[in-house]
Amino acid sequence: MHRNLSVIMMVATLLTAGCSGSGAVDSGQGGSARVELAGEAYELRDVGMTFGTGEDAWFRIDGEPVKGAGQDCVPGLSAGLGLYGDLPASVSAPSDLAGQRLRIDFTGDGDEANFCFVGMGGLAGAEEAWLTIQSVSGNRVTFSMTGTFKIYDENGEGPVRLATASGTAILRSES
Repeated sequence: MHRNLSVIMMVATLLTAGCSGSGAVDSGQGGSARVELAGEAYELRDVGMTFGTGEDAWFRIDGEPVKGAGQDCVPGLSAGLGLYGDLPASVSAPSDLAGQRLRIDFTGDGDEANFCFVGMGGLAGAEEAWLTIQSVSGNRVTFSMTGTFKIYDENGEGPVRLATASGTAILRSES
């Protein structure tokens, strides 16, 4: 149980950092997305995507909630979306993302797949989840996500639930 609490605190810290204002969308206009979990829909704004190429290639899609923006989804944790994982070495430009099916990771040590919304009852960590990049057009990336996520409550426990998402993210430059 102590380990679970440590994981939750680390995840809370990482999600808070990932959803802070430091990741402003370069173009001044953000994308949008919708996450569905247990019959509830959560709308997102300012959805952006960053990625790094090379030997340890990675991606990150994040966004701010439309409803409950600026509120904590659990004590000390701002609501939002952050989907993270590794990219294949073959991705060297945005156009290489189109058609990719990418595993979403959740490890508790910084390589996270998180979402948390007001009223959700905890934060979500990927158990078995996939992100599909449907298209890349200019700086706009359309994507969908499906998978199972554990909903971590304040005790580090909770149910595993199916979640889906779809939307458009704006490519951001890595800062």
